[in-house]
Amino acid sequence: MVKNLMLVSALLVSLVAGLGLGYGLANPTQYEHRIADLETEATELNNQISTLEVEKSGLELQVSELQQWIEAKDNQISSLYTQVTRLMGEISELERQLEVKILGIYFSPKGGCENQVLYWLDRANASIHILIYSFTLDSVGDALVEAHNRGVEVQVVFETEQVTRYSEYQGLRAAGVPVRNDTNSDLMHNKVMIVDGLIVLTGSFNWSTSGEESNNENLIVINSTYIAGIYEEEFREIWNESI
Repeated sequence: MVKNLMLVSALLVSLVAGLGLGYGLANPTQYEHRIADLETEATELNNQISTLEVEKSGLELQVSELQQWIEAKDNQISSLYTQVTRLMGEISELERQLEVKILGIYFSPKGGCENQVLYWLDRANASIHILIYSFTLDSVGDALVEAHNRGVEVQVVFETEQVTRYSEYQGLRAAGVPVRNDTNSDLMHNKVMIVDGLIVLTGSFNWSTSGEESNNENLIVINSTYIAGIYEEEFREIWNESI
């Protein structure tokens, strides 16, 4: 019985050893194939990575070029906006120059010049600025005092040589109207009135009896903020230099 058990044990040990030996001989080949397959797959993946990296570099270059292109276009657009702004300013200025209305042209003697001066003095709301050579008409002097008394800013520059006993200078000054004498060593020969920064009366017409009744004079009445602005600049320069 013991011998039989020993024999069975020996057979079992031999069988297990044989199985183990057989398994050990088959396994390395399977692993080698598996390793080879994985290495092949890894190589393919590395190749794909290399391809993608090349494509990525190409795309990054394109992005850089596109960013430079976009920046250049932005600069171009900014430059064009600047030009558009400048042109719109020029258009606005030209439109202002086109907004000129000639309200009347008058000639002396007795052609309505004095009446037009009185008409616009009566309608002044904010300001009356005057550069005048000869000014002796009492009617105009009285109208200026009335405008001053109702709160209109009245400022008058006289030609110094024409400030005589017949001039309206003293009467205006006595009434509190701001008046000044031109300091130009030569003549201040303007005959200009600017009303409310909008209406300009100018021409050769002197505010005198001779200018209204005897001389050949002219007066033009202009409605234009653009032209009034130009005359205002000249008035302000002469006013500031006067005494």
